[in-house]
Amino acid sequence: MKSIISRFINIFLPAEKNNISGVQRSSKAANTGFMLVGQFIGKGALFVSIMFLARYLSDGDFGGLLFVIVLGQFYLIMSDMGISLVLNMRSSIRPVDTQELLSTSLTLRIILSLLGFPLLMISGLLLQLTPGRMLILGIIGLSVFFESFAEMYYSVFRAREKMVYESICRTLMGIIGLIAVLLLIRLNMNLTAIASAYVLRAFAAAIAAMLFLRRIGFSVIPSIDKRKLKELFVAALPLGIMIIIIVIHQRVDNILIRQILGENAVAAWQECLKIIEIILLVVVPTLLPGALFPSLCRAFRDGNYQRQTGNMARIFTGLAVVPSLSILSTGDRFLRFVWGSEYLRDISSQDMQLCMYLCLAGLAIVYLMNILLASLLAVNRIRIVVPVTTMAVILVIGGNLLLMPVIGLPSAGIFYVAGNLLMLVCYWVFLRWRGYPLPIWREALISILASVPAFAVIPLTRRLPFLPALLIPAAIYIPIWWFSGGSKAIHATFPHRID
Repeated sequence: MKSIISRFINIFLPAEKNNISGVQRSSKAANTGFMLVGQFIGKGALFVSIMFLARYLSDGDFGGLLFVIVLGQFYLIMSDMGISLVLNMRSSIRPVDTQELLSTSLTLRIILSLLGFPLLMISGLLLQLTPGRMLILGIIGLSVFFESFAEMYYSVFRAREKMVYESICRTLMGIIGLIAVLLLIRLNMNLTAIASAYVLRAFAAAIAAMLFLRRIGFSVIPSIDKRKLKELFVAALPLGIMIIIIVIHQRVDNILIRQILGENAVAAWQECLKIIEIILLVVVPTLLPGALFPSLCRAFRDGNYQRQTGNMARIFTGLAVVPSLSILSTGDRFLRFVWGSEYLRDISSQDMQLCMYLCLAGLAIVYLMNILLASLLAVNRIRIVVPVTTMAVILVIGGNLLLMPVIGLPSAGIFYVAGNLLMLVCYWVFLRWRGYPLPIWREALISILASVPAFAVIPLTRRLPFLPALLIPAAIYIPIWWFSGGSKAIHATFPHRID
């Protein structure tokens, strides 16, 4: 497999020497394009494969698979503990240290991955997973093991602002995963075999990323310098704790849903979240922390952060409004189109639609919150993240424990919005207090007000066939947003040159 990928690389990408001045950066527009293509094809192919699995698997198996994948995301964070972010940031500042950082990071990643796998399996036992589900958890854990190394290699590509390599790896992972799932469905295979498709896709991405690293002159030989390992771990640990708390906030509702409402409800909630996540990937992690993060750091350094964050707020809020208009205009037809006729998973239609609408309401909030989170990283004020996110976790857990037994699945949607809104407000207040007033509210409001004409026609478009109902509100909104300042924000944020 290595030789095949190597030949592909030799044909389409010329070799680069490990001379930092010779590894030329692409423009922000080019890097953003590469990241978007990779994310959309990679995550889009994964999303399509889940669409097929939603129609192929039983409600219990579908919910069980998605729940195990959620647990696998905790393992992914435990095996990283902030290493990738430190590698990205330090390599961006001091490119000459990249090889040393990469070798040390590789060793630390191996150690954390081996320590984290038993914890993953113990978590499954504590949640009383059946033996069959435990086997699936182990397989997904193996896929996460390979994926974690690929993600670390992506940090080097981002630091060197050569996102084309990450784009190719993500594209390869998505396509291989989709082909494997379709083949296994065609062969009428069981859930255990289907889970193995995740291992194959992650392994292919890790191998391709490693070959690309070697192509630009970096080796993947671990370092055994104890002093450097300790220093890197100490530097990464606060980031790791922060990311763990963030992931707990993002995923703890799935655990509560499974324990209170069952695996069918997990499947229904994930159907709403998966739609939001495929929209979120435009910004997280494609742009923040991705193609735009280096320029955001420079904006804070040079004092241009208000213009930069304001333009981001204008753009990202617009990105949130467009799919919201389309989904609101089509009603429950959108969920049925994506997930099939059995999309309800024994949840009432009203509850499912309410959950979907609440997730859409939280979309712009999450976009804005990620601008503030990236800003905190840029000014090295991340310590506030842990207490604020902990408050949000307490709110989500406490609120769902109180309301979920009473109102059911909509409780998860309510506290999805409430938890993210709490974090958004707290981060904004903190940054303002520290001397960084960010104009995100004003810019977001302008993007929202531009949607009033489009929202006004939704009662009429709901009576139309699916495709016109999906497209007309967005077609009304986009020109209004563009001429109300969206065009200027895009050109200022994505100039066709290197800063």
